Amino acid sequence: MQVSNADRVVFPDISRTKGDVVDYYARVASRALPHVLERPLSIRRYPKGLSAPGFFQKNVPAHYPESIERFPMPRSRESSKRHRDPEARERNVTVYPVVSQPEQLAYLANQGAIELHVPGVRIVRLDRPDRIVLDLDPKPGALALVQRAALIVRDALGERGLPTVPVATGSKGYHLVAAIRPELDMETLGLTLHKFAELLARAHPEELTTAFRIANRGERVFIDWLRNHALATVVVPYSLRARPRATVATPLIWSELETTAPDAFNIDDVPRLLDRPDSLAELAERPVDPAPFVAAVEAEFELSGLELEPFDRFRS
Repeated sequence: MQVSNADRVVFPDISRTKGDVVDYYARVASRALPHVLERPLSIRRYPKGLSAPGFFQKNVPAHYPESIERFPMPRSRESSKRHRDPEARERNVTVYPVVSQPEQLAYLANQGAIELHVPGVRIVRLDRPDRIVLDLDPKPGALALVQRAALIVRDALGERGLPTVPVATGSKGYHLVAAIRPELDMETLGLTLHKFAELLARAHPEELTTAFRIANRGERVFIDWLRNHALATVVVPYSLRARPRATVATPLIWSELETTAPDAFNIDDVPRLLDRPDSLAELAERPVDPAPFVAAVEAEFELSGLELEPFDRFRS
């Protein structure tokens, strides 16, 4: 594939070019592909590099090759039902790209893509997640606290039947990911995870919070359960991040957590990345039944006396 504008500087702080970005994705494609297969893909593009504004792209441009599958999805299922006019319904549809071949990741990089994001569902079962993700979001610089928070959440999930893998996000926090059998609807699972987060925040008030507004969190780590609703997305493992050092989202093993910062890996670490096991891909080969987790959380929440207030992220 011929790279257009290969010498364009994308990451000015480290002098990495568009050609470097395309080469990175070509080299890690086989590692990243299992995490994007059969999932609607959202792309964060920076056509002029980080020195100019970027944007999220969900709709497939007309010029993308036919080998990249198109997957149409209503932006809002309820609003789609209200539209009786076929043209209005069509305008309310997002047509996502679905990648199936390693070389397609390099193609997207040549289109200015830096970050790749996917939901926890596959296109064959949009209402049944096969991954749970809890995003631990600390204040900048609170590395020791977010590492301690990750261990707290890991233990709580494990005690309720969900083994997890930590993912260094390439930003300031970690994702804790569980692989589950796609047997529960997203609404039920999302509600249970909200209750789980509230239970944990009560049990560990010095370390954890469910306060959505940053101003209300204090020094605590926010347990973001919202990645498990509708088509909320998370960064793909092995995706670059649009950050000055061109950091990389990287699956870890638990023994690495205390010595590996969330932004430990970057674009220059391809040999290290390829030499490492993919702990998340390995976990995905052993998905667990989520029903015992849901039952345990529901029973605990019922006994806790806590009340779950309706949550609207745009008003909270």
